[in-house]
Amino acid sequence: MSIRDKLLDFKRRLSDRHMYSIVLVTAAVIAGAGIYQYKRALEYRNYVENQYNRPFHELVGYVEDIEVSLEKGMLVNSPRQMAVLSSEIWRKAAFAQANLGQLPISHVQLDKTSKFLAQVGDYTYSLSKKAMDGIEITDKEYAQLEKLQKYSKSLSEGLANMQKELYNGTIRFGELKQKGNRFFQKEAKNIAVTHMENIEKEFQEYPSLIYDGPFSDHIDRIEPRMLKGGKELTEEQAKEKAIAFLGKEKAKNIEYTGESNGSIPAYTFTVKTDTESGKKGSERSITLAVTKVNGYILWMLDNKNVTDTNLDIDQAKQRVKEFLDSKGFPNMKESYYLRNNGVATINYAYVQDEIVMYPDLIKVKVALDNGEIVGFESQGYLMTHQDKRELPAIKISEEEAREKINPRLKIESTRLAVIPLESKREVLCYEFQGKFNDRDFLIYINAETGKEEEILMLMETPNGVLTM
Repeated sequence: MSIRDKLLDFKRRLSDRHMYSIVLVTAAVIAGAGIYQYKRALEYRNYVENQYNRPFHELVGYVEDIEVSLEKGMLVNSPRQMAVLSSEIWRKAAFAQANLGQLPISHVQLDKTSKFLAQVGDYTYSLSKKAMDGIEITDKEYAQLEKLQKYSKSLSEGLANMQKELYNGTIRFGELKQKGNRFFQKEAKNIAVTHMENIEKEFQEYPSLIYDGPFSDHIDRIEPRMLKGGKELTEEQAKEKAIAFLGKEKAKNIEYTGESNGSIPAYTFTVKTDTESGKKGSERSITLAVTKVNGYILWMLDNKNVTDTNLDIDQAKQRVKEFLDSKGFPNMKESYYLRNNGVATINYAYVQDEIVMYPDLIKVKVALDNGEIVGFESQGYLMTHQDKRELPAIKISEEEAREKINPRLKIESTRLAVIPLESKREVLCYEFQGKFNDRDFLIYINAETGKEEEILMLMETPNGVLTM
């Protein structure tokens, strides 16, 4: 055998051994990597599960507590105890809602379950306020509490059944997050979804709840007063209203852009116009919405860029007052304002017989370079305005109302005003403005009952005056 053949044979035998070793090492590395990745995936899955299991377990606990508190509430006979229980229910219902929102089941319609949790705390809170005012809880309200307790019991039982499935591993919330909507297109739905859908079905017969609170069902049914019995306009008729509001010169390039179907349905329009600079491409746009019924301007927004400030706030207020008068909004009085980027946003409320009607609110934006109106919003006004409200009889004198004010407040002025409560119910009040600790406050005393309805702090900043 030649030297060359011997060298080739040695190389072949060496390669076979090395290849065998390389294959073994490679297999070991792949296996090790696979085990490592599996452990990492398992750890991550457990981490995800724990992230969802915690809010679910807390949700179960809060709902159980709510059920117990509601049952106690049906036996309450003192304002103090009702206040304690309602505070407890309100707090736990808020936590329950927060935990429900953290579960990966947003694609499942849980509107009624979420609404129940919102209302149950708010309703008991409204009862506690009545009790603290010395008003007895009626048999009808106790019956409503009983209904709420039964629904909370049903919700509690449904969640408890889910909890059992969670403990034995049948339910895995992490799978819902990972597989998403495609997972639920399969015929066999995840058991967690099935449970939640069954819980939601229990609330299909959940009755309307009408009470003095922000989550009362009557709020969604409120019809704008200025649109009642009105005539529905065509798109073209609404366009004419928009042109009249803007002026023909400004609205010469107006185009219909669609509809908005919120609490007040409207047609929307857009105007494109050159800026004052006349630079090519420096387009300015104005967008506005016209109510389908009666054709009121619901809102308008002009994206004008304001770089100079030539008007002070008093001049701006005067310009807006003239604008409102010209557009058919008489007897409006300014309240609070904010300046930002050369534009002042000023709130105006209707005044009837020297009484301020705060629900009848219009917000106007005015450019501080030349007084041009660049923003307008009238939803509050359209919802509540009446030319002549029938106001309740004043049963509390100003002096009697003044005695209800904490003596720490140094009162500087008093006037009558109608204010909206969270439930949208309106109340006639004495508005006392005064100072405490060098800060300005507004305190509202009900002119019928003498009840302290609201306390607001006026925040004076370099950019304006706001209420908190």
